[in-house]
Amino acid sequence: MQSTGASERQFIGVDVGGTKIAACLVDAQGRILSSIRQLTDETNPEATLDSIANATQGLLKVSKLDAHSIKAIGFGIPGLVDAAQGIGIASVNLNWKNVAVRAGLEARLGVRCVIDNDVRTGALGEARFGAARGLKHLNYLNIGTGISVVILMDGKFFMGVNGLAGEIGHAILEPGGALCKCGGHGCFEAVASGPAIAARAIEKIKSGKASMLKAYSLDGSWRLTAENVFEAALSGDAVAKETLSEIGVLMARAIQTIALAYDPNVIVIGGGVVQGSKPLFMKIQEELQRLADESWVFRKVFTKDLVKLSALGTNAGVLGAAALAADAQ
Repeated sequence: MQSTGASERQFIGVDVGGTKIAACLVDAQGRILSSIRQLTDETNPEATLDSIANATQGLLKVSKLDAHSIKAIGFGIPGLVDAAQGIGIASVNLNWKNVAVRAGLEARLGVRCVIDNDVRTGALGEARFGAARGLKHLNYLNIGTGISVVILMDGKFFMGVNGLAGEIGHAILEPGGALCKCGGHGCFEAVASGPAIAARAIEKIKSGKASMLKAYSLDGSWRLTAENVFEAALSGDAVAKETLSEIGVLMARAIQTIALAYDPNVIVIGGGVVQGSKPLFMKIQEELQRLADESWVFRKVFTKDLVKLSALGTNAGVLGAAALAADAQ
């Protein structure tokens, strides 16, 4: 096992998801030195904490470290998190409410643990090691099954009065549009998330438009995903291309709103949806340029480098969690 002195500039970050846990040993430059992945046990909160601790201990083993050689470990947790109190307030992905995450992990690991929401750790990863490295004003827009934006002002998270700053997934983009889980109609999340992209393509096909995507329908049920739409668009499918064009316009409008509201150095787009489709990102950039050409106010905010894709991809969360650990030492 390595001594404490040998690992002073090495940090452990753990990204907890509803299906898998990723744990990495990271150096001060953000290089991943070793990593481990394992399935998340969602049986109950105690079993989930056991699986998180087991993944962390597995990483220590493969990294030839003992717990005493690490001063702190950072964890990115899905859902609503009280980072100061170390509580997982609510997580749909993990099926828990008001779980004492920090205390439970510290009892299992014997090491100081720090936690935060996984999207915020993704933003922190990009700020420290990725597309926003060295910048103090960052908006991190995460687009996946859910949609939210993390706001860093002068290097600090802006949370708002109720801790809900950045819940742009529930801002209305299409009045009277698709029903959202929040009860609203036409929310960003309801019309432009991963599942919403597939749903939009399905509606076009149901209206009678020809598409290769019809092959994903079986006995009236659909197995279509956003990734299938992306692939079809690259093959020239008209419905897929039209769907991505419409989604790109909607996303650009939301990004314009974020840019005008916070005037950041950069807006980094994370999550699997936009990163999975170069044509979609190109449409977003094209529409943003059109909006800038149209409005002198937005033109003062917009540059060709304002919006970037995540430089860290799926590693953003785990690297941000390692940054949490570094800050705690």
